Amino acid sequence: MGQGLSRFQVSFMFVACALVVSNLYYNQPLLGILAREFAVSEKSVALVPAFTLIGYAIGILLLVPLGDMLNRRRLLQASMTVAGLLALSLSFSPNILTLCALSFVMGFFNVSATILISFSANLARPEERGRIVGIVTSGILIGSLMARTLAGFVAENFGWKMVFVFAGSVNLLLAVITQWALPSAESHFRGTYKALLSSTWDLVKNHATVREAALMGAILFGSFSAFWTTLTFLLEGEPFRYTPQTIGLFGALGMIGALAAPLAGRYADKKGPAATIRLGLYCAMAAFALLALSSTAVIGVILGVLLLDLGIQVAHISNQTRMFEVSSEARSRLSSIYIFSYFVGGALGSYIGSWLWSLGRWPAVSLGGLAFCLGATLLFQRGQKRRATSLELA
Repeated sequence: MGQGLSRFQVSFMFVACALVVSNLYYNQPLLGILAREFAVSEKSVALVPAFTLIGYAIGILLLVPLGDMLNRRRLLQASMTVAGLLALSLSFSPNILTLCALSFVMGFFNVSATILISFSANLARPEERGRIVGIVTSGILIGSLMARTLAGFVAENFGWKMVFVFAGSVNLLLAVITQWALPSAESHFRGTYKALLSSTWDLVKNHATVREAALMGAILFGSFSAFWTTLTFLLEGEPFRYTPQTIGLFGALGMIGALAAPLAGRYADKKGPAATIRLGLYCAMAAFALLALSSTAVIGVILGVLLLDLGIQVAHISNQTRMFEVSSEARSRLSSIYIFSYFVGGALGSYIGSWLWSLGRWPAVSLGGLAFCLGATLLFQRGQKRRATSLELA
């Protein structure tokens, strides 16, 4: 049973989660700048966020399960330190290939946000777990959006290299603060690293809820990444022609939707996750339908951003919370399964979004996102029917 967390500890976990996950997204509002800096096409420069998220997904799969085996605080500090040094190195990239390679390795070690989520689930008391996981997890979405706003401002005023200098410095500072802000929590798994990874796969094989939630997370974050990767291209072109700093402000709009996370977690604690997930899915589909009609209307884009981020965040929180109920002693492994799938979907979504942009510009991206969300809705409804049938048979 969780020992409980103070308000300060919850707040620190939320802030740390937002700041470290930002490392994965600082490059997205810089894509236009990077394409000109390295003289490459829009399609080629889109590989930078794709490689970053693929590296992160692999790190989640191979490093995050160690949270069930090692001291979680030390694991957090190691991840923050190595990722911080690699983020600093991005500012020295001489070409696009080096930038892609370093982004991949930085993403691999930048897993502390995922460790924080499972850490918070373990420390929280059962009656408040959904709310606290919702607060900490909201750092992922807020960090991804804040990164766009901050990167746009820093790049316009100080140059793109200073974005990565700032990112690395913040990570190193967090590694120091973690030493006294969080408890030193030992884990319960006793076995080899190979056995740890094998047991992670067993969770996937043996639990239909784990498989369904992981696939839904991948689909939803794929649609989210497709949108945010190509939004830069839309707003840089006609009729908008916005600067990187102005484009970054759209990320600030999305933070409003992310504020729904604690409310979603609290509601899931009381009523269960199904109704919350359904609401989130419907909001996301409505957002993409609106965005498909808003290629030249900034008010439609603004409303779409608000509605999309609200829907994705609400569905994501409840979707992940139901996974943590599968096993109290395997939450790091469950978190690694979910976030691995989530960010593989994000990496594929970034690339698919760029591909759809090349085929049909903004309408193609928006309709593709709508199709993603419709697929997630059908998957969830199928799971609901399966669970209802199991209860009837029982």
